Amino acid sequence: MAAKVAMAGTALAAALISVGGVSGSAGAATATPAPGVTSNSITVGTISTQTGPISSNFSSLIYGEEGYFKYINAQGGINGRQINLKYTLDDGGNPSQFTQLANTLINQDHVFAVTGVATAFFSPNIFVESKTPTYGYNVTNNWAGPPNLFAAGGSVQYLPAGAPGDAYVARSAKATKIALVAYGVASSAAACQAGAAGLKSAGFKVVYTNYGVAYPGTTVASDVQRMQQAGANMVISCMDVQGNVTMARAIKQYNLNAAQLWLNGNDQSTLDQNQSLMQNIYFYVAHVPFSAPQSEYPGLKTYLTAMNKYEPKYALDEVAMQGWESASLFAAGVKAAGSNLTQANVIAQTNKLTAFNAGGLTAPVNWATAGHAGHAPPYCGAYIQVKGDKYVPALNTSKKSVFVCFGSINPKKGPVLPLPAGTPNAS
Repeated sequence: MAAKVAMAGTALAAALISVGGVSGSAGAATATPAPGVTSNSITVGTISTQTGPISSNFSSLIYGEEGYFKYINAQGGINGRQINLKYTLDDGGNPSQFTQLANTLINQDHVFAVTGVATAFFSPNIFVESKTPTYGYNVTNNWAGPPNLFAAGGSVQYLPAGAPGDAYVARSAKATKIALVAYGVASSAAACQAGAAGLKSAGFKVVYTNYGVAYPGTTVASDVQRMQQAGANMVISCMDVQGNVTMARAIKQYNLNAAQLWLNGNDQSTLDQNQSLMQNIYFYVAHVPFSAPQSEYPGLKTYLTAMNKYEPKYALDEVAMQGWESASLFAAGVKAAGSNLTQANVIAQTNKLTAFNAGGLTAPVNWATAGHAGHAPPYCGAYIQVKGDKYVPALNTSKKSVFVCFGSINPKKGPVLPLPAGTPNAS
């Protein structure tokens, strides 16, 4: 159900925050009147969907947060303060429960920040009204705008930015007739609708669409039959991994010879269980792929080393990486705030970061200009493809980087070089 998030970078590489460089002394730790802050700790909380029918899409975010905070606390914390992730709350996939828990975190628990939100029901009202630094997983449009809301990879879902990538994959796969399927919920359907519009404008034939598949995709076999009748030779899915696997099984059953692009499903345990179904499938990811060489990507090495130590079950989980990114962004703002540790200053300092890349894990986000607006190119991400029992980097045009960047939303145009400053291995 996740949609692509537009990411923009600038040439100001000096603003990069490294994963290993958050601990330090931008200012001596002193007592402040800020909520949740003592002379040696900062208390934070998180809300995510841990239980219920859609929990598999959100539940692992907290483990990425925990992994990052354990990693940074082992180095001495941030400016001498340990990060205390004291409250990890479960909304059960219930919007009213989410609202109640948000009030609890802010008005009862008095956390300094909410460092991870992962739910389909994010309501920003209380976070914006209280001016609480808030971070999380962007699966709705509710993150855009307010300066205190920081979704990993950028707070805006600018869906037209996905069009050139969809067309690039289709050209690479020599596909001409495209089918697109999505769940009948806004975040899923909108992504595929934007993709279809872009593909049509690039000259591809969109021969089948269904933007109302019932969750969790148990009826998608009938869609595959219609794709086959329409002559589709590429399928783009905006469903979650459960729906995608069901679709892949039907594609194999009905012998549909079509390339596939999934926006969700980069999960090693899923591949281990479904290798025969997933061969050669393409995936879009907004981070350095887990299979990229760690010798070339020290940020990935740091992430995997820490997660394998502290939260090994979730080391190769994309939603957990969203939690790590969110925690890393919070840490960058706290470090920059130094001894003036107030919520307002952390927000202000974070919004001065011009090329944040979570320590070399993601394409850069310019929080000073585009992080809350998100309509400025270049638009960068990475593509991977299943080969055997692995996801391997694919389709990148730079010999040094796994990332692919586009200079506009024009789907007729291909990737651009050089990559923007701050993109891992851009130089």
